[in-house]
Amino acid sequence: MLPDLSALPIPESTRRQFDFLVTSHALTGVARLNRLLDDSRGETSAEHSWHLALTAIALAREHAPEVELARVLTMLAIHDLVEVDAGDVPIYDEQARVEVAAAEHRAAARLFGRLPETQGAELLRLWEEFEDARTPEARFARAVDRIQPLLLHWAGNGAVWSARGVTVEQERRLMSVIEEFWPSLGPVAAALIDDAHRRGMLGD
Repeated sequence: MLPDLSALPIPESTRRQFDFLVTSHALTGVARLNRLLDDSRGETSAEHSWHLALTAIALAREHAPEVELARVLTMLAIHDLVEVDAGDVPIYDEQARVEVAAAEHRAAARLFGRLPETQGAELLRLWEEFEDARTPEARFARAVDRIQPLLLHWAGNGAVWSARGVTVEQERRLMSVIEEFWPSLGPVAAALIDDAHRRGMLGD
């Protein structure tokens, strides 16, 4: 249950921003398929979003010097907030990913609607921009959103792949969008997948 913000002697706009922030903090409790590298537990969607932002910062200088990095980082910070309502659906559950789309759009409207109107509308547009993947910033962000879990699965000795019986062809197909979104990251993704296959992390 959220605390009563109405008792605080603060501007209404700040009250709505605090309400949004407290509500969004629930993302720290949304479990994901991905594992921590020490395999002690699954990661949360909030941890994923933080590491995505760090991944974008690390890769942008070499791979995307022309993008507006602040926009990319904002997209990555907000793109999974809808999981507060809709939960996380792993990429390998492809039909479920299609089915959850409507619930995610409803969640976006609800969550960003908690903010002051102009600010909420701006973030909703940015969330939709990420989903549509038409601008350079959105396409780079979407590529980063795919390559970060791939890197962690590889670095975690394929524990997630093994648990779900993921094949090398399945992984290649699901990760092919990395090159579509951001061509210079395609060979990087392919190198991770090929090495994982060679080392037995991904089966035939």
